[in-house]
Amino acid sequence: MDIIALFTIDSTISKLVMALALGAFIGLRREIDMQREGSRSFVGFRTMPLIVMIGAVSTMIPAIPFLPLICLIGVLVFLSIAYFNGVFGLQLVGLTSEFATLIMFLVGVMVGSGQFVVAIFLTVIVGILTGFKSELHAFAQNISPKEWGGALQLIILSAIVLPFLPREPVDPWGVLVPFDIWLLVIFISGIGFVGYFLNKYIDAKKGLMLTSFLGSIVSSTAVTTALAIQAKKNTRAPKNIFVIALLVSVCTMLVRTIIAIVVIAPQTLRISLYVPLAMLVMAVLLLGWYIWHNKNQDGGVEITQELDSPFELLPALKFGALFIVVLLAVAFGKKYLGDYGVLITAFLSSLVDVDATVLSSIQTFRADGIGQMLAVQAITIAIIVNTFVKVGYVWFLSRHDVAKTNTVTVGLISLVGFIVFLFL
Repeated sequence: MDIIALFTIDSTISKLVMALALGAFIGLRREIDMQREGSRSFVGFRTMPLIVMIGAVSTMIPAIPFLPLICLIGVLVFLSIAYFNGVFGLQLVGLTSEFATLIMFLVGVMVGSGQFVVAIFLTVIVGILTGFKSELHAFAQNISPKEWGGALQLIILSAIVLPFLPREPVDPWGVLVPFDIWLLVIFISGIGFVGYFLNKYIDAKKGLMLTSFLGSIVSSTAVTTALAIQAKKNTRAPKNIFVIALLVSVCTMLVRTIIAIVVIAPQTLRISLYVPLAMLVMAVLLLGWYIWHNKNQDGGVEITQELDSPFELLPALKFGALFIVVLLAVAFGKKYLGDYGVLITAFLSSLVDVDATVLSSIQTFRADGIGQMLAVQAITIAIIVNTFVKVGYVWFLSRHDVAKTNTVTVGLISLVGFIVFLFL
């Protein structure tokens, strides 16, 4: 029993082993780079683990409470000597190695203090910044001032404006939360921002698909908006590529809903929902496959990046305004329609979001508030309506040719869902 206690996560031995491992991880990469480049450095596979372990051990001697500070001063003196030797002796310019070593000493202190998650996170960051030196420099060389400015705008709106917005409703109906609405605006702009760089550094078509998939894990509605904006900006891009990306968004939303049902829905409700959801997924996949194999009708035109800036706030603000109108419409509908039933509520709430209807229907069913068939119908209506309402977003924000094709595809998907709904 005592032997097992020696290796618990908070034990001294475990902390020393973790400090050794984290230091060796960074030191090994430094050693690989030195051997590959034929260069020299004051830290490598042996020295870095020792520095991290010094940081950890300095926290383990209660009799000397200021030992971490004393060791930090010693490390700073050592780094200063190494820096001046590199500048004047070896004609090397830069502080990356010195700062990386300093951070790794602090990683050791965090390990000794029990802050394992932060220590591991910092180690990963140091590993990325020191291990991908050439890739990071190449990335920096390809960044334009406009692109950097776009990133600055996104940071300002996210880190400076967002925290000061009210997190409580500011309207009499309790539906308009400035923080949530602005967060949606930032998310839409962020999707477009990420998509810009995916299209720049990856094949443009693959970048669109990846943007659609990753963004739809969080919000397929926001992704639909971002794709519609990008399609309007890229006037020479083939329409079918954007339509396929929109279908990827719908498919991801459906799969995300299936996963939520598998995780939290009772067994009886799962079985009833598998068939309609599976049929909708099959309809999306078949349509996507058909459009993909007939995309040559676009004349083989490649997607070109026509955005002046990777950050586009005005289209996101337009969607935010539309989102507010929908929220108010839902609030008024619920107030004046009264208790017409779960289906009306599902219809109204799905104008904004699918997840809320899905989760609330499952929870109400589990509490015996509604029957199984009614829960299935509510979830099916929410998915169909939310899928079709995105057609309006595309018409409002995108090109007409993309909107027309998207209307046909989404209409077919909704028709399949409606037919399934009739037989439930």
